[in-house]
Amino acid sequence: MKLKQLLIAMGALAVLPFAQSAMAHEGVELKHAEVDVTSQEQIRRGLTVFTDVCMGCHSATYVSYKGLMDYPEIALTREEVDDLREDHAMTEGLRTELSAEDAAASYGKVPPDLSLITSARHGGPNYVYSILTGFEHDPDGRIPDGNFNEYFKGNRIAMPDPLSWLDHDEADTAQLEQDAQDVAAFLAFIADPHQNQRRVIGCWVMGFLLLLTLVLWRLKVEVWKDVKKH
Repeated sequence: MKLKQLLIAMGALAVLPFAQSAMAHEGVELKHAEVDVTSQEQIRRGLTVFTDVCMGCHSATYVSYKGLMDYPEIALTREEVDDLREDHAMTEGLRTELSAEDAAASYGKVPPDLSLITSARHGGPNYVYSILTGFEHDPDGRIPDGNFNEYFKGNRIAMPDPLSWLDHDEADTAQLEQDAQDVAAFLAFIADPHQNQRRVIGCWVMGFLLLLTLVLWRLKVEVWKDVKKH
């Protein structure tokens, strides 16, 4: 299982430079998303936004229903997972009920799987947050409402406005921005669900290496002290 995860991670890293180069929307600075991939509260809120909104069209097949229980950053109960998965197996990934044929007929293309979206797009979670809150009226009037996005390359996006950001009431701004940041946090976490554990291990390894360096330096001093006397 670890070998499979390693191969997936290596594959994602291999295509990352090309994906970033192809998707960077030069000339438009992305918004900054307040995202904390160590916050269970934010990641859980993001999961709710994903399942209630995004999963109507998108899948995240690299994270399984069992993973929603096993990852401590999510740690749903069995009852909560059962409510989400319905008749899906625990080992299945989060998959939309929208068929590829219906998606292509409705939107002109099949919506991408979002498992690695924050790794495959320039800006990561900032890109997700910016796209979700970037729906505007086309100032030139060429692109229909709901398909013009300030942060999407070329501005014409096939995805309809999922959070109803366009023409939202000012009173709803804070909540919609929070929803966009929360789902960005969830997607940033599932793109690399072992990142927090890896950082902790990395700190221990660096501490060990520093201690080892100190010990070896003292050993070198003691050894060469006797050599210099002769």
